[in-house]
Amino acid sequence: MKSDSKTYRFFFGRRGETRLPFGAMLLILVPFLIVGLYFQNRKYNALSANPEHTSTVISNIGYIGNSGPIIHYSFTVNSITYNGGMHANGFAVGDSIGVVYQKDNPENNMTVFEYYDVPSYGSVAIFVLAAIVLAIYRWRKINRKYNDRCPELDCSGKCMIYRTDNGYIFVTVYHVTASLPIKFLPVSCGNGEFENTLMEIFHASLHEKYVELKSSELIKAMKQRSWRQLYQHSTGVLLKHDSRTLEILPTRKATDGKGLEWDYDRALSFDIDGASWKDIIKSTRKLLNNNETER
Repeated sequence: MKSDSKTYRFFFGRRGETRLPFGAMLLILVPFLIVGLYFQNRKYNALSANPEHTSTVISNIGYIGNSGPIIHYSFTVNSITYNGGMHANGFAVGDSIGVVYQKDNPENNMTVFEYYDVPSYGSVAIFVLAAIVLAIYRWRKINRKYNDRCPELDCSGKCMIYRTDNGYIFVTVYHVTASLPIKFLPVSCGNGEFENTLMEIFHASLHEKYVELKSSELIKAMKQRSWRQLYQHSTGVLLKHDSRTLEILPTRKATDGKGLEWDYDRALSFDIDGASWKDIIKSTRKLLNNNETER
């Protein structure tokens, strides 16, 4: 499962995220809840099928954290002593209390209060409903935030894209110097393929280490004869982002006719949290195609 997919982020959160995401908490808590309910119900059914009553006294009252007092009791069946306990308020050591135990298995026992109250699943139902509501809320939030598969971008990254007559060339910009890896796509590629390639390059610029190439080596890796030919027969855009904004800076033919220069008048800026990734991709490709007639 890709780390930029909505399903991955629902269950595991963002790559490198230290806090436990809601989906992971559900994966951990819900199985424990289901298993606990199963054994509680099984215990009660076995006890109610063969109950036996007795009385005893509270032998001790203990506390675990802030969960309230726990009364402890013991009783004897056929010269064997069995123990039990429950959360309860208003009791003192020495108070009499009724106990119901399973006749053929006295270890399965509970106070008469628990037995005649019948297991209540109201709190469980509330938990499950709350979990469902929160899950739906988080899923809708992810769908909104990643509208058109918009990923979360951490730190800062850069990518240079050239559009030639034959296709697109994606080049990792590591800090300020272009280096490997380089990706190629045909001009006819879809927006989804364009986005996936762009994200690979962004990820490389953030997390990978590459040996910087000389200009002559880089242009060969880009499958071009020379920088001059590339500049004469291509348009380009520089995409750079931090955790909040993404900027697209296009190029234009230099005034001296010998290369490309930045076209700040057509530069675009997007708020990552509110922008549609589809709009970002379309805007990028439009800027790359604008000067097509000039090539």
